Amino acid sequence: MSNPRKHPVEQPVFRSLMLTSLFLGVVLLALNESPSSGFVSVAALVLLAVFVVSFGLYWLAWVLREHELWREGRQGEGA
Repeated sequence: MSNPRKHPVEQPVFRSLMLTSLFLGVVLLALNESPSSGFVSVAALVLLAVFVVSFGLYWLAWVLREHELWREGRQGEGA
């Protein structure tokens, strides 16, 4: 028997991408001494944007998963 694929909310890679991009974005912002340092600022903003997008996708996937579990539970009640 094969194992069923995990939902994206249950994937540790997705959560680690989200948390790593947040951590590195904050670290790069903290290390950015002058606002005129272009590469560090852009890299920090890109990493924070990756975090925001991945957090939004994670939240949406979690809501959809919970909704599907709720629907399956309602079908079992006969409603």
